[in-house]
Amino acid sequence: MDFLQYLQTTKENKPGTSLLILFVILLISLVLAQIVAGGLMILMSGIELSNIGNLIDVLMTSKNGWWAMMLSQGVASIFTFILPGLLFWYAVEKKQFSDLSFKALPSIQIFGFVILIQLFFSPFSGWVQSLNEKMQLPASLEWLELIMKSMEDSAKTLTDFLTKFDSPIQLVVALIVIAVIAGVGEELIFRGLIQRKLLLGIKNYHLAIWISAIIFSGIHMQFYGFFPRMFLGALFGYLYYWSGNIWVPIFAHIFNNGLAVVLMHMVNQKKISPEIEKLDTIPLPYVAISVLLFAGLMYLFKKKYTEVDKA
Repeated sequence: MDFLQYLQTTKENKPGTSLLILFVILLISLVLAQIVAGGLMILMSGIELSNIGNLIDVLMTSKNGWWAMMLSQGVASIFTFILPGLLFWYAVEKKQFSDLSFKALPSIQIFGFVILIQLFFSPFSGWVQSLNEKMQLPASLEWLELIMKSMEDSAKTLTDFLTKFDSPIQLVVALIVIAVIAGVGEELIFRGLIQRKLLLGIKNYHLAIWISAIIFSGIHMQFYGFFPRMFLGALFGYLYYWSGNIWVPIFAHIFNNGLAVVLMHMVNQKKISPEIEKLDTIPLPYVAISVLLFAGLMYLFKKKYTEVDKA
């Protein structure tokens, strides 16, 4: 039994209605998340309300700024993804977390296999990233390009600030917030709920995976990283569909974000070259080889679970 066949045996609300309810819950939760996270940053920074318009700038130069922004980001992720996702799943669909999976948790070897898949996927992702960053809009849309570049610069400034730290405890906290909380929350929403509902509605797992991957990338509002993030979302989607267990894409997402945090930290500590962290300077022949190896590993991953379904 594959994922689609399994879904057709479950008693769930209609996909269209479910997705509408989910998006409403997510929208309300997003507003609440911003309020709660903003309040936390104000409390931790001690900034006066008259200077609230410069909150981010003040935090980046204050003693507790890193802690305030990192903890606020963690709280925002919980309120934006984890809590609304669980609320929808338990209260609207009236199901348990275990119902997000229809197959047992894989063996430890499978998780090692997932790590290899992502490592061979990384050079391709870096190459796509380099192409994405060079994209230009038509002259008539120059105003939009300026807005997108401004948003990208702001996101990069924030990312650089959050990944510059010295103590081991800060590294642990960064991994929890950026890797674990984000990995659990985003996979719960985009693969566990949105991809699931799309699959139940359109009955085509490729379409369901890629549409949810596009939504996943678009929600981050970073145009110059849209395509590599979309491909990454699709990778998580296929891992979820073939494995039938939500913990597989969650693990993959945590590993991906965690590796990025560690690499950026090592770059900031001058222990590795910035080019290694970027992965966009790898010669094209090596990228092609990594793509072939990645495709082979994905084939083996799919074959393993297809054989289990037929058994």
